[in-house]
Amino acid sequence: MTGDGIRLGIDFGTSSTVAVLALPGREPRPLLFDGSPLLPSAVGLDPTGRLVVGRDALHAAVATPGAVERHPKRCVDDGTVLLGDTEVPVRGLFAAVLGRVLDEATRVAGGPPAEIVVTHPAAWGRERRALLRDALAPAPVRLVSEPVAAAHHLVGVAAERLPDGAAAVVYDFGAGTFDATVVRRAGGEIAVLATQGLPDSGGLDIDAAVVAHLAEAVPDEDEWRHLGAPKTTAERRARLQLWDNVRTAKESLTRAGSTLVHVPLLDVEVPLGREELDRLAAPVLARSVDTTRAALHAAGVDATTILLVGGASRMPAVTSTLHRAFGFEPVMVDQPELAVAEGSLHAGLTSATDTDDWPAALPVAAPLPLAAPRRRRLLLAAGAGLAVVAVAAAAALADRPSTPVAAPSASPSGSPSPSPSASPSPSYPAGVDPCLLGTWRTVYSLTYGLIDNQRVQYRGGAGTLGTYKADGTVTFTYDNAAPHVADHDGHHWESTHRGQAVFRWSASGGEMLQTMISSTAQNTLTRDGRYNAGGSTSFNVEPARYSCNATTLIENSTLGNYSAESVRIG
Repeated sequence: MTGDGIRLGIDFGTSSTVAVLALPGREPRPLLFDGSPLLPSAVGLDPTGRLVVGRDALHAAVATPGAVERHPKRCVDDGTVLLGDTEVPVRGLFAAVLGRVLDEATRVAGGPPAEIVVTHPAAWGRERRALLRDALAPAPVRLVSEPVAAAHHLVGVAAERLPDGAAAVVYDFGAGTFDATVVRRAGGEIAVLATQGLPDSGGLDIDAAVVAHLAEAVPDEDEWRHLGAPKTTAERRARLQLWDNVRTAKESLTRAGSTLVHVPLLDVEVPLGREELDRLAAPVLARSVDTTRAALHAAGVDATTILLVGGASRMPAVTSTLHRAFGFEPVMVDQPELAVAEGSLHAGLTSATDTDDWPAALPVAAPLPLAAPRRRRLLLAAGAGLAVVAVAAAAALADRPSTPVAAPSASPSGSPSPSPSASPSPSYPAGVDPCLLGTWRTVYSLTYGLIDNQRVQYRGGAGTLGTYKADGTVTFTYDNAAPHVADHDGHHWESTHRGQAVFRWSASGGEMLQTMISSTAQNTLTRDGRYNAGGSTSFNVEPARYSCNATTLIENSTLGNYSAESVRIG
């Protein structure tokens, strides 16, 4: 058979990749990999130096866990990834996964596809999309955003839920990320009205919460440390097995009320119930609800349909949380893992979804280039000695947020960039942006500190309050703030701030500068739960780009040392 009429749709996911193959005269069907429609996105380096994919990579991880990257999609901005002692370009990881799909499709179809459609997150700019396209070069590739593909799938299976002219929210809750995208059906096309994303909220983050819960449930802290910060191959192998056990337990709780989680090395069974899982997942799901509301606000529409997409959306807590928040039941398709891949083939038929230039017009912001180098794996550089620098404006930090803005302009690379907020009203002094006035609460934050003169990334800080006043002052209150945390080199660090700091602020053209006035803020740093250092918080004041609307404030240090997302509370 020639490739004429053969079409292939690929949803390249964080944990799993799904593909749908359409042969001439036949209905599209999922492509199977070792008997399953879910191909693990893992890529490993075998002893011969050959890249292996999927279950072959997971099998290789048993012997050499440090030579496998389980979630290559999360490495999109890292350039290279360290597999064992070998640096591998991220493009090579993408090419390995997508190439495995293409090879299998060619084998099943008896010839190469005439068209390949690959989906991507709505917020991905030109450089990230180019990485996807290059990974399959010179094969013919078209790119479609994931929410557009999912919406086309919804129209295909339940057209009455999205009639012509109606708007819906695509709630894409995957393994590593969350995206809420507001779409509208217009004839045969799906238009994206607004999108908002969380790069650090997905099924893996719920797994991490369960792992932390297990650590508290196990009385022997010394034994647990071998799992939390493994140093030997056997310990790293056990840690991977633990996370696999947690994921399996989480999936079983979609069908049962309780289960047991086996903890390797300790050889104990820890009970886990549906209610306990829901409690642990609640903070992650609450962030997704806030993000969904922000996307609807940016789109300026009301939607009565929420389409659940992504494997993590199978959790019963997702449906119940959205029902409570929005007052109507979300739509769960039969196999949410397949929705994007199946919809991609329908979306790929319309020229409106060809994304060579399409994303530049979307209401999304460019991701912030602040990810730690992936070669550090899950842990960041650290040491026994300590020096901490708390970043100014720690009340409004976040990890690579995507912010809904009306019409972003393209950056030199072609990726959208945050739009400045509205110009200050003439009734306010110069440098006072009225959009900023009021009190903001940190949703999530990212900053950097120094340990043994090594730059270490800290995440957290939720709950810090920042109150901007028309007199040009801003007060940050840390009394109810969660600590910033960092794990590396076998140690868990927590940096906690208490007290207040007052700054003078000036904002213009989407840029803001703050200068210190006074501070009573105190910092306490612990290592592995024990006091390590403390004293007055020092602030490294940096200029920042920002984007502001009625509900959300985004900050991004121009020097790359912090990023931020806050929500308005007053």
